[in-house]
This record gives sequence, C-alpha cells and structure tokens, in this order.
Amino acid sequence: MDTDVMIRTAESRTSIARVVISSTIGAVLEWFDFYIFASLSGLILGRLFFQPGDPISEILLGFSTLAVGYFARPIGGIVFGHFGDRIGRKKMLVVTVWLMGASTVLLGLLPTYAVLGGWATALLVLLRLAQGIAVGGEYAGAATLVIENVANSRNRALFSTVANVGASFGFLLSSALLAVLTGMLSEAQLEAWGWRIPFLISALLLIVGAYIRTRIADTPAFLEMQKKEAEDSGAGIAKLPVARLFKSYRRQVFCAITVSLSMIYFHLSLVFVTPYATTYLGLQATTVLWAITVAQVIYIASSLTWAFVCDRIGRRPVLAIGFIGCFLWLFVFFNLLTPDASFGAIILAVGGELVFVGATYGPLSAYLSELFGSNVRYTGMSIGFQGGSAFAGLTALLSFALLGATGSWVAVTMLGAVSTGFGLTGTFLSRETAGRNLPE
Repeated sequence: MDTDVMIRTAESRTSIARVVISSTIGAVLEWFDFYIFASLSGLILGRLFFQPGDPISEILLGFSTLAVGYFARPIGGIVFGHFGDRIGRKKMLVVTVWLMGASTVLLGLLPTYAVLGGWATALLVLLRLAQGIAVGGEYAGAATLVIENVANSRNRALFSTVANVGASFGFLLSSALLAVLTGMLSEAQLEAWGWRIPFLISALLLIVGAYIRTRIADTPAFLEMQKKEAEDSGAGIAKLPVARLFKSYRRQVFCAITVSLSMIYFHLSLVFVTPYATTYLGLQATTVLWAITVAQVIYIASSLTWAFVCDRIGRRPVLAIGFIGCFLWLFVFFNLLTPDASFGAIILAVGGELVFVGATYGPLSAYLSELFGSNVRYTGMSIGFQGGSAFAGLTALLSFALLGATGSWVAVTMLGAVSTGFGLTGTFLSRETAGRNLPE
C-alpha cells in the first residue's frame, strides 16, 4: 500500500475514533444528569418540592415534573435540529452540554418547598424544562456526528450505538451513585442534603464534556453541504429544514416516531421500576438500585450485540424481535417482581427486559439516520426520536395511575401493547436500509 494512502487511512481511523469517543463521553455526561433527576423523582423529589401528601401522590407529582422534561424534548429537537442542519452538528452539541450541565448544577442548589413554597416547585419545573430542551438536541446530534463520519462503513449501526450507549453509561453511573448514597446515608441525611450531591458533581462533568466536544471537527456531510451552499445558494443547506422535512419526508417522520416508542419499555424497565419496587412492593432501595446497575451492564452488551447483528441481517428483523420480545417479557418481569423478590430475581426481571430493549435500541440510531437526507438529518432524527420519547416520558406517570386505578400490574402491560403495535407498524412501513448508501 502506498505510504500516503496508509497515512490517510490511519488519520481517518484516528478521526473516527475521536468522534466516537467524544460523542460517547458527551452523551454519558448529559444523560447522567438527566437520569439522576429521573431516579430521584421516584425516590424523593416529590416530597421535597411539592406540598406533602401520601406517598403515591408524591411519586405521581415527582413523575409529572419528569414528564414535563420529556414534553420539552421535541422543542429542543426542533431548535437544535434546525441549527444543527444550518450551522453545524458540533456547535449544537457543545451548546447542549452547557445547557444541561448548568441547569443540573442549579437543581442541586435549589431551595425546597419548605423554604420557598410554590416558587421552589416553579423553579424545579423551569430547570427541568431546560434539561429536556438540552437532551432534545443531544441524541440526534451525537448519532448524526458519528453516522456521517462512518457513512461508508458496513458497521454503521455498531459505531453509532457505541456512541449512544453513552446514555446507558450515564444511567449506570447515576444508579450506582444513588445506590452508594442510599447505602451510606440515612433517609434523613439523604432528604436533608444527600440528594444534592449527584447534581453538584455535574459541575466537574460539565467542564470535561464541553472541552472534549470542542476538540472535534464537523462531519464530512455537513462540510460538503457548506461547500455546495457557497457554490450555489439553491443547493446544500436547507433554509428551513423542518419545512423541507415535512414536505418530503412525512412517511419517514411517522416511522421514526412510532419506532422510537420503544422507549416506553426503557422507562418501564429503568424509571418506573424503582418506585414500583420500593414504594409499591416494599423492597429496599439500595438493593433495587444495585440490581438496576447490574442490569444496565446487560443492556449495554445487548445494545452493542444487536447493533452488530442488524448490520448483518438488517434493521427491520432485529427491531421486530425487540418489540415482540419486550412485550412478552413484561409478563415475566412483573411475575418476578414480588414483595419478597431476591436480588437475583430483580436482575433477571429487569435484565431480561433490557435484552429485548437492546434489540430496539441497538439499530435505532442507524435506522433513524438512514431515513433522512443530510440537509434534514439532524432535524428529522430529533423530531422522530424526541416525538416518540415525549409520549414515552409519560410511562411512569401513566403506569402508577393505572396501578392505582386497577390495583393490578396487568393494566400496565397495555402501555407495552401500544409500543409494540406502533413500533411494528413503523418498522414494516419503512424500507430496509442496512447495506445501502447513506442518503445525501
């Protein structure tokens, strides 16, 4: 091989590795912040930031604030998608890190309801909105950055999932930290000041994440669009990406939203399960959190494995396996989670569900990115994923409402039926994209 070719190949591999690492680490930091709030919503924030009531009401109030963040995510997706398609993927990812980090640190400093009354609740909701807007631009930005750098690779799904399991690492770190805190601190200490520690740690993580993301270049696809724009104002960058998206990609947007409803299962497995197991079943919080941490490792391995598989056999077969498996395992999940469930039973319940969730998540970044052209890709992925996630954000709230109304977990499985029904519809309405060139 020619020496110059070898040098360019080595430089290309180094550049791809840098992009994947930076996207992964950035996602870890942002989603660590996001999931700290999600976990604490079911454990403590309801009684700290709302007028005290019965335990179930406090959980519902905490989850209602969690849901606010999810409804803000499509707004963030539209805003960051627009500017990501207009001025660059990298710049928007730097902004999302700063917005997420700053709002999370402020959450850690926020006075509670006992000090500020209703103002504390209002500020909590406002900061949660900021978190939701930041996360709204994170997923699609990180995925697009990686996908467009590995456009010609046969391992697009695997590379993009390596970056996006950063969300899982973020959740793993948050659940592990909370498990340590609940094990070391008394309930009174945790309620008085211990809950603030994870939020304040974000100050250090923010600096690291922002620095890493400033060290990468934008994608070849975006740079090519800039070049076309400079040569001919009628080509290249879309002036209003969202308008072009809904003019030319309506079916793809529908498929993206419906397949992204797989996040309902993610929330049942990792957000709903903590208060369900601790408040509803009476299991120890530390035991549940450590079990979830172990299950997260299973989930990461599952996502990577299914991503590798879908690069070989296609996105649609793996997505179908995931949606069907998720629904069927729900019945095992709830039968294993009982008031006397052991540590191993909790891991089996949650980890088994997450094996199939990994089959829906592993192909997801590649699947979504391959639906859209480069001049609307950030916007299309953002609206699709965050549109599905906005509905999925209601999962924990609706699940507890159904439990309260019926007294049975069977009603909760209806949410899984909705996810699988819509997910399979979107999967089979879309074309198989594995092995095809990335749309320009």
